[in-house]
Amino acid sequence: MPKRERYDLVIVGAGPFGLASAYHVSQQQLADSVLVLDARSGPGEGSMSAANSMVRDVFSSWDNHLLAKNAIAFYRHLMATVESLRSPVPLLDLYGYLWLLPASVRDAYLDIVAKSSGSIDARAVPLEELRSCPGLEPAPTRWYEDDQAIAPEPISGGFFGRTCGALAPEMLAHHYYEEARAAGVEFEFNACVRRLSFEGREEILLHDGSARPFAFQERMRGRLRIGRVVLGDGRSIRADRVVVAAGAWSESLLHPIGFATGCSPRPQHLYSVSGAAVDELLAWTAPVTPLGSDTGTGRMPFLILPTGAALKPVFRQRRLWVELEDTSHPIGTLENPGRDGTLDYNMARLADPSSYATDVLPAVTPYLPRLGTTAARLESSWGGYYHFSPDGHPVVVEQPYGVIFAGGDSGSGIMKADSIGRLVAAAHAGRREAKLFTGDSYRVDRLSLAHRNLADERIIL
Repeated sequence: MPKRERYDLVIVGAGPFGLASAYHVSQQQLADSVLVLDARSGPGEGSMSAANSMVRDVFSSWDNHLLAKNAIAFYRHLMATVESLRSPVPLLDLYGYLWLLPASVRDAYLDIVAKSSGSIDARAVPLEELRSCPGLEPAPTRWYEDDQAIAPEPISGGFFGRTCGALAPEMLAHHYYEEARAAGVEFEFNACVRRLSFEGREEILLHDGSARPFAFQERMRGRLRIGRVVLGDGRSIRADRVVVAAGAWSESLLHPIGFATGCSPRPQHLYSVSGAAVDELLAWTAPVTPLGSDTGTGRMPFLILPTGAALKPVFRQRRLWVELEDTSHPIGTLENPGRDGTLDYNMARLADPSSYATDVLPAVTPYLPRLGTTAARLESSWGGYYHFSPDGHPVVVEQPYGVIFAGGDSGSGIMKADSIGRLVAAAHAGRREAKLFTGDSYRVDRLSLAHRNLADERIIL
């Protein structure tokens, strides 16, 4: 149960953006009382727990690169200063990203690096060096067996990003959670938020939590405020300001109060695969030099095929996690937060094991045919949500009636979480700019909808 009736700040969502926001607000002492609410039983148990949890600083957009680069630098700093985040399991394993690219797009990736003036640590990998990859067919002859469509484009070479790799999401969530709690932030889990309620500062509004404010009150500066957070079990908590960082479920809270986010949730599936073909790939000494290597030799990196399929090595489990961006899923979530006081989110229920054979394997086997044989088997599948923005950048929007929205991670929430947390803290403090970890200043309204002037991100996984 919350200790207070009223809080300076209530944060809805204990995922990457909500946890990072709570951490930075508390570290900068920007509020006397902060409460984080989440419908799950602990921090990071929503889509954060279902994610591939990869990090990279390779983006076509300078904004995305800067946000991710600063967050990754902070995570590396944590590993250097907190022993429990580097041993026995590291928070970050920077074994790199390797894009296998057709000639039609390879030059565009190299151009991104050239324009970064050294900020992006990446290099081209010649095709001859890639031939050591077990089972790789650089020039496939067809999409899949008996298909008559034109074959996928041949691989002309690779592109290797070094400041890239895997992050342990439960470790990051636990660190933010414990540090925020130590600084006085309160957390309540199994607390599903049903709605945000308007209240008038001077008894203007009807005191009915479900009542819509009068239209004229939007023009009365300082009078129209979100004053209560109403939970699914009927309780309500007074708040001077609310941050909504509920990921895929944000729109269910914000749309009813007329708050447009410009973002949409969509299911995304992951598949865990094992077998002899997987063992061969995991044992590959890749022709790259990752940052996370103690010996200077490369392991299998995160592998992205020209079809968009991606393979994540999970060395300790002797597994590959395979994913493919699928935009054919309906927009929205299966769950309706708060209707019965709970959020019935189930990663296994979101999964569709049959789509591995029908949708994913046809995008993988042209280049890695052994993964379509008995040398590889599907072990498990699960699902989460991507929260997409229109241009592939996060969205941070503040409304004058006391609500800040942070979302639209577009599949890269974990890798930008620390930077977004700093932006939310700056917005809460009324600052125009936030100082990112490495000292870069970033204007808060660059990620707003009203002042947005960002080029579409072209590298979305």
